[in-house]
Amino acid sequence: MWLVVRHGTRYPGKKHVKPMIKKLPKLKKKIVQSNNQNNSELSHDTIEKFNKWTLSFDEKQTMILANEGENELIDLAERMQSRFPNILVDNYDPELYKFKYTATQRTEKSAQSFVLGLFGQYHSANITFPKPEQKDPILRFYKRCERWRTEIDKNPETYKEKELFIKSETFQKVVSDISQRLGLKLDYESVNLIYLICAFETAWNKTGKSPWCDTLSLDNMKVLEFMEDLEYYWVDGYGHQLNYNQACPALRDMFTFFDSNDKSLVTAYFTHSGTILKMLSILGIGKETNPLTHESFLSHKDRNWKVSLIDAFASNIAFVLYDCKVQGPSVLVLHQERPVQISGCPPEALCPLSIMKKHLPDTEQECQFDAMCTSSKET
Repeated sequence: MWLVVRHGTRYPGKKHVKPMIKKLPKLKKKIVQSNNQNNSELSHDTIEKFNKWTLSFDEKQTMILANEGENELIDLAERMQSRFPNILVDNYDPELYKFKYTATQRTEKSAQSFVLGLFGQYHSANITFPKPEQKDPILRFYKRCERWRTEIDKNPETYKEKELFIKSETFQKVVSDISQRLGLKLDYESVNLIYLICAFETAWNKTGKSPWCDTLSLDNMKVLEFMEDLEYYWVDGYGHQLNYNQACPALRDMFTFFDSNDKSLVTAYFTHSGTILKMLSILGIGKETNPLTHESFLSHKDRNWKVSLIDAFASNIAFVLYDCKVQGPSVLVLHQERPVQISGCPPEALCPLSIMKKHLPDTEQECQFDAMCTSSKET
């Protein structure tokens, strides 16, 4: 089994932590005051929840794995082990298992939680992991792709569709809708913070409901979700070929693992959203017939590219090799623990390894990473 896993639920990143800490407590006060002046449409229960609400993190916790994130990885390991007991054996042997994480606390803690789920408290304590690389060529290949970083990730043009959507009538109606519900005049930034804190508090606490989510209707959520999907589509997904072509080193690593004759049963990598989305795209998962644009909200209501589903915290892609008597070595591909059909493979669950190699890059010649990632400014 070759497995790549996004880290579990974490606290917000640098970009959002400061505005959240600075603005959300003030916004909460304004919401309660507006209600006291009979200007809001929120229910008594929601206002009671707001009265009790406090921000549950500080700057020190930026990007740190949350407790819920640890539990997600423990549970994932236990589920996968019960499904594949002959592969994910419960006795740790360094010749059978290869674990690796990136140079971040959230992937390190995710890896530790996963092995805790596999081997239990006592045995998992003795497992050593390889030293993480700052720009790992397999786990975080995009950090080494200078052309992607300059021409796509840091290029304002990449975010044009998202920005045009924010200015659209559809989006501005959401801003005025939420403003009316709260009895306040809100701007895009405030609405976006509400959406983000609703999402994070839902991820941190699966049983309770965040009061911030009560300020958004289901229709509001759909528009805000599309805004987010638009950004990821162009930065990490099908919007640019380079986004997903650069994921070829990860696929080559998977093919090399399956072709090797050593005893190894499992390679498990703990990584990030950027890796998962680019890999899903090179595999043809979450693909749309037409590209997502600022004008396509209505035509993409039932889209496959929904980042909240395909790339949630602890999202995972697994390749499981079977030795089939009739069709030879074949691979079961799982996304979020469910079988998926990938580009070029027959509709039945198992894809012959030979067919996968025909449709996906498995050789150095088919994966010219340095050539594709050399910035045009350097050539």
